[in-house]
Amino acid sequence: MSLPIACTNGRTADNLWPEKSSGSSSVMVDFATASSNSETNVESTLENTDVWDLETFILWIDVRKCWIEDTVEAEELFAESLTLVPPEEQNSLRRFHFRRDAAQHLASLLLQHLVISQLADVPWVESRVSRTIMGRPFHEQARFDYNVSHHSGRVAIGVRVADQRHIGIDVVDPDDATRNWKPGWIDDFHDIFTESEYAQILRDGKKEIEITKRRLFTFWALKEAYTKAVGIGLVTDLQTIEFSRVEDVDITERPYTRSTICKVNNELIDWRFEVFALEDGLILATATTHEGLFSGGTTKIKKIELDYITKVAVQYHLPITLAPNVV
Repeated sequence: MSLPIACTNGRTADNLWPEKSSGSSSVMVDFATASSNSETNVESTLENTDVWDLETFILWIDVRKCWIEDTVEAEELFAESLTLVPPEEQNSLRRFHFRRDAAQHLASLLLQHLVISQLADVPWVESRVSRTIMGRPFHEQARFDYNVSHHSGRVAIGVRVADQRHIGIDVVDPDDATRNWKPGWIDDFHDIFTESEYAQILRDGKKEIEITKRRLFTFWALKEAYTKAVGIGLVTDLQTIEFSRVEDVDITERPYTRSTICKVNNELIDWRFEVFALEDGLILATATTHEGLFSGGTTKIKKIELDYITKVAVQYHLPITLAPNVV
């Protein structure tokens, strides 16, 4: 669906963020009122989330039904959700031509503000996302690092709570990624994977396309997670980054692995790589340095709902208000 980034009932995206002056209206959007009346309060929801004291964790959200479906309800919910990000971010959403792209970007912003408000003790309305020269998002003066990724309507944020320690993540849906690819696409990655990696990917033969496809995108996700962690993205010679001992993951059989090792320019690096199999065939990979890690356990990964983010936003900042001219 083509995306007009404008709110329903004549509301524009610019005037929904709470103003710091006292002149704004006290009228609240509907979902904020609903959240404040919910039987499940924010405190108990936060306690159940059980991630904020961990040194590494991942939160992810599925926005396919709540924002992407071509329904009036999805349109209205998307418009209301825009009120949870500041005007400059609302404006950035206008560059997207398709609803899916805008929805994924909005979810990414909401996850970032959620993490910043909880870990940096910053009021939601004062939370701001900065970017490096390479476009990597971060929060200034934060004693934690985070990284975001999205694909096929699913959005994730990985967090590393430590000074000067970075984390990178990548999420990919192999079936959606290859939906319109021509036969023989598996031979188009020779500038990305080394001969050793290709041998591992194709160890069951090209005829086992489903297994091989998941394996290829597991390697791809690991490479992207690492390059995002070090802040270079994919603008590098990816064959200088070589993975081995990459186990297959499947949500019903082996949903998690941390056996992977990596060499960069033929030198073994002391990093922790994790691969998760999530619902609907989704693959998520993480990369972070071993240095400074005290826990030997699995990174906590939790799926959250839009309603949870809304409750946190409403609880921890001024009521979501509408400017007088839109009431």
